[in-house]
Amino acid sequence: MSETGFLYVLANSSMPGLVKVGKTTRSPTDRAAELSGVTGMATPFIVVYEQLFQDCHSAENFVHVYLAEKGHRVADNREFFNAPVNLEIGRASCRER
Repeated sequence: MSETGFLYVLANSSMPGLVKVGKTTRSPTDRAAELSGVTGMATPFIVVYEQLFQDCHSAENFVHVYLAEKGHRVADNREFFNAPVNLEIGRASCRER
């Protein structure tokens, strides 16, 4: 299913070294606020990267697979990675375009 949307990377000072890599068809800032609103989060998420893609589902899948192959995925059923944002995400998203 092809859908225009954003690939985003969120960071949270309560989780040093981890980033959340996801997709949304809405604003990444709105998505960060939504995730920050849960009472289990001590501090808010901030958007550290966002890129618009014609097919955000494929872009997200590509980056998740890429980071998992590099050993950065924390858990198979979560979108959290211990990856340097500026290096790994930037490289992967450029290849997807």
